[in-house]
Amino acid sequence: MNNTKLVIPSCNDFMSIYGFDCEMDDVIQILKFEHGDEKVNLSFDITVNSVRLRFYRNDILVFDLYREDLLELYLDENGDSLSFKLSDNLIITINFYPEISIFIR
Repeated sequence: MNNTKLVIPSCNDFMSIYGFDCEMDDVIQILKFEHGDEKVNLSFDITVNSVRLRFYRNDILVFDLYREDLLELYLDENGDSLSFKLSDNLIITINFYPEISIFIR
């Protein structure tokens, strides 16, 4: 278990910045974003510092990532993108406009 104290913004923060649908289920925060025929589902569990990212196009699952080594979460105050850093220094960036795109570096 990762002992790093991870802070995940509240549902209200995600809704006001990105327009995400957001719900909290005990310790798991679930975010949903739709743009045309594309959809992103993100979930965070702070008890194990996990992130799950699912990307759908035309209701078909295109990309599914689950990791229990989430270190940091970066929000774009303009609501255009969101990034998170994992323990192996991978950074995942999700751009929401003009279409959804996911970058791993």
